[in-house]
Amino acid sequence: MIDSLTRIIQASLLRLRWLSVAAMVLAALVSPLLLGPSELMVRLLVYAGLVGLVNLGLQLADSTLGAAEAPRFFSPAVQLSLDLLAWGGYLFLSGGATNPLISLFLPLVAIGALILTPRQAWLLALGSILIYSLLWYFYVPLHIADFARAGTLHLFGMWLVFALSAVLVVGFILQLTGGIRRRDRELAIARERAIRDDWLIALGSQAAGAAHELGTPLASLNVLADDLLDDARLPPPLAADVQAMKAEIRRCKDTLSQLTARAAQAQVQTGQAPAQPAADWLRRLLQVWQSRHPTLAVAWNPGPNLHEHPLPADIALEQALSHLFDNARKAGASHIQVRAEAQWGWLVVEIQDDGRGMSPAALDAFIRRQPLESTAGLGVGLLLGRAAIERRGGSLSFIATDDGLDQGPGTCVQVRLPLAASPSDAEPQPKHPTEVRHGG
Repeated sequence: MIDSLTRIIQASLLRLRWLSVAAMVLAALVSPLLLGPSELMVRLLVYAGLVGLVNLGLQLADSTLGAAEAPRFFSPAVQLSLDLLAWGGYLFLSGGATNPLISLFLPLVAIGALILTPRQAWLLALGSILIYSLLWYFYVPLHIADFARAGTLHLFGMWLVFALSAVLVVGFILQLTGGIRRRDRELAIARERAIRDDWLIALGSQAAGAAHELGTPLASLNVLADDLLDDARLPPPLAADVQAMKAEIRRCKDTLSQLTARAAQAQVQTGQAPAQPAADWLRRLLQVWQSRHPTLAVAWNPGPNLHEHPLPADIALEQALSHLFDNARKAGASHIQVRAEAQWGWLVVEIQDDGRGMSPAALDAFIRRQPLESTAGLGVGLLLGRAAIERRGGSLSFIATDDGLDQGPGTCVQVRLPLAASPSDAEPQPKHPTEVRHGG
């Protein structure tokens, strides 16, 4: 496979050859004005057209073959050699070494020294010297009507070629360095995201280890609670407290069971995890969460035909949505509305609450992908959940107010998840999968 830097160089060389074709056409058009009427213009225009057709074919082949086959035909050394031969043929038809345009060999050699290996750069330089030497003896002579103007025209041509060479070299280098800087920025962003994901995975591994260590103490507490309930001397008020304690222990054990089930997530990464209807998956998730918080009103509004779209089972995604529900509860919400529908191969889930909304500090922490140590609930749990959503190809966006008032309009969260079987006309995913949008 070809790397991104080589692709940048190849694209720049193709554009540079179009500039060469334009220069050839321009020189052919002005030749009658400088040298007098002759068949030189037609000859040069035909040659420039052939070079343009060759470059068009190379550009079409580059877009058709793609990155896998491009190195065979479009290496920088081959590209610059083709440019050298193209200008050599053009100069052969227009006076050879006596043509001031022969100095255009220098920008090609300079560009070769910049992007080629040392051996290739030296070979390109030797090739330019060889062609220059041959053009001293082999060329089609120019017929100049006014010989008195010949010296002036030659000097003017040398100046024009120098200016054109300077513009070409500087323009090519700036274009190349600009592409390299863009590539470096993309690599830095990818590297930063990989480091952040590694940190989040490490936190998840620590949570799984803690779940394993807490299993034995919870089992002991459950046994002790059963012994207390079997004791006939236990007063009825205390028996009710012990029953509540057993319910909390059972809840902790269920949570730990979900954490230990992360080992099955290897199947999700290989695409072998079982899929289930998206409507059933969300309905079961809401029922489990609402059983833990019965005082909150949760409205479930599934879209049409949602049960026909399968979604891969994923505990990490379930915990991510549970964290969003927990954030709404911590923000003082009394009512949560959940809407879900299938759109172009994506499951779109919107969670609307009537809580305080998100403060500017919370929004800033969300943008910077940092945990917020406050009652807003944007902690490590949300970071882990967002990483799980993005790792599965989904996205997470917030629509929140800036005032954070107690009676504010609350927060709307939108989660997009790819369904197991996307239609052929699936809508492309946004370039930036995580965003914050402000609503009124």
